[in-house]
Amino acid sequence: MTEPLLLPPDDVAAVAPAAFTRVWRTSVDQPGFALLRFSRPVGSRELRRAMVELVAAFPADFVPERFGRFDQQVSSKFHRDGAPPASLLVLGYEPTPVRSRFWVADVSAAAVSAGLSLAEYLKTNNPMFPAGEAALQPFVTELALPFGEAFVIVVNNSQLPHGGAKPLGLLHKAVIEFPDPNGTRVINSIGFTPRVKGTVGLPPADVERFLARDELD
Repeated sequence: MTEPLLLPPDDVAAVAPAAFTRVWRTSVDQPGFALLRFSRPVGSRELRRAMVELVAAFPADFVPERFGRFDQQVSSKFHRDGAPPASLLVLGYEPTPVRSRFWVADVSAAAVSAGLSLAEYLKTNNPMFPAGEAALQPFVTELALPFGEAFVIVVNNSQLPHGGAKPLGLLHKAVIEFPDPNGTRVINSIGFTPRVKGTVGLPPADVERFLARDELD
């Protein structure tokens, strides 16, 4: 279930159903994330277009709520990206000589196991502190990141209580053990949220600007 999916850049829609099933879960029997490797080398713009096309092909309607493109070599602790309570995070990594590691923590499953609501669990086990991170360890998965090639990670970034048909989110963190001041580690990031009544995503012009630009944030 956690093996990478093969992403053909000329037929992104082919893998969309499998990625959606893994990521946009409403129970903890799915992982809540997907790692996708390209079937051939792609450039930066093709990578970004594949990110947008993948979510556009999902069997649910999402709208983009933020775009980012940055060079990051700073490690992080387990967190969710700031976003609406129901949200999807799509990360597109460009080839880099800077090695990194990436983990997801199934905080939703941890809360269910502890018999607590998600809010109660996070209040009791703040993952920004060592004790909170240690409590999450049985629910942590490290992704086997490809090296020297572009790839995509899709994470359920929601923060909603379990029960009903709500999407159940994860936390994530990255560690760069040996930063290289002479190297770059470019990540393209898109936040999506489901289209519901009253939801207004970013305009098409912002999407095209993200797809075409060369500059970093």
